[in-house]
Amino acid sequence: MLAFEDFRGQSAHIGQLKHDFSAHTFVHAYLISGPRGTGKKSVARLCTMAALCRGEGEKPCGQCGPCRRVLSDTHPDVHTIVQEKGKQTIGVGVLRDALAEVGVKSFEGTTKALIFPEAERMTPAAQNCLLKTLEEPPQDTVFFLITDQPGALLPTIVSRCRVIRFHPLSAEEAERRLIALGETPQAARRKARMAEGCVGQALEIDEERLQLLEELTGDVFSVHCPGDVLPVVNKYKDDKERQRQVMDLLECAVRDVLVAQAGGQTLEGSGYAPQAERYAKAAPLSGGLALSAQITKARMMMASNVAFASAFESVLMTISEEYAKWPW
Repeated sequence: MLAFEDFRGQSAHIGQLKHDFSAHTFVHAYLISGPRGTGKKSVARLCTMAALCRGEGEKPCGQCGPCRRVLSDTHPDVHTIVQEKGKQTIGVGVLRDALAEVGVKSFEGTTKALIFPEAERMTPAAQNCLLKTLEEPPQDTVFFLITDQPGALLPTIVSRCRVIRFHPLSAEEAERRLIALGETPQAARRKARMAEGCVGQALEIDEERLQLLEELTGDVFSVHCPGDVLPVVNKYKDDKERQRQVMDLLECAVRDVLVAQAGGQTLEGSGYAPQAERYAKAAPLSGGLALSAQITKARMMMASNVAFASAFESVLMTISEEYAKWPW
């Protein structure tokens, strides 16, 4: 079972959260913000368990009835607020139904918790509905607003919450955490860097994506002249499901190339093809910066409905131009 100690490197507030929920001295609303995969929802669940725990000693015990019911999402006093099936937003009707539960007596006579895993999905009307409740919060009820887009929430809602900000771990910290969760050292190193320190995202990376990273970087960094560009474009242009993933992985690789060129962690052992490692060692920092700038432009091209093939080709042409500038 996860414990508060697993997140101590994540936020300076973790120790305080553990104390407040174990002692029932928590405030009525928390806004937990940060990138996806940094443990926001897990910490909200731990806080809820600690408040409801009936075990002896340190809380949450993870073994008592309330703890087990929170873990299995079956506790009658814990409500997760999401959009209706088939909709992209959380409407005011969903909020009213959820807030009606707050007025009903607790089943176990303790704390009620409302968890919003994607609080940014609330419509303005839904947020205003919630705001009225936060202005006069009910007793023994705690709200967890979880989001990676805090700017999508009304400032008046944010001002009524205690804000807890999460951040990605360093690659080394994420690697250690992944090993503790059962990953092999080699897989942990590769996944930690691909996910930029977001452990939750790293756990979602499968072997197929790791293989794609090595294959893609081998193809891309083998483009030494304009004549090499078209075969690589043709290899990836028709798989529409992987096009965004290809650009994501390439952006990740170029970021790590820049880190290596600037004297930071090398690419060795991180799942990249040898061709990428050679580029990072042989090309000057200006070569990495030019490539990074072109990927940003390619992203903008795709956002403007330019075909993936054209955007990808522009990146590969930049690589070939860099190879032409420097002796290899």
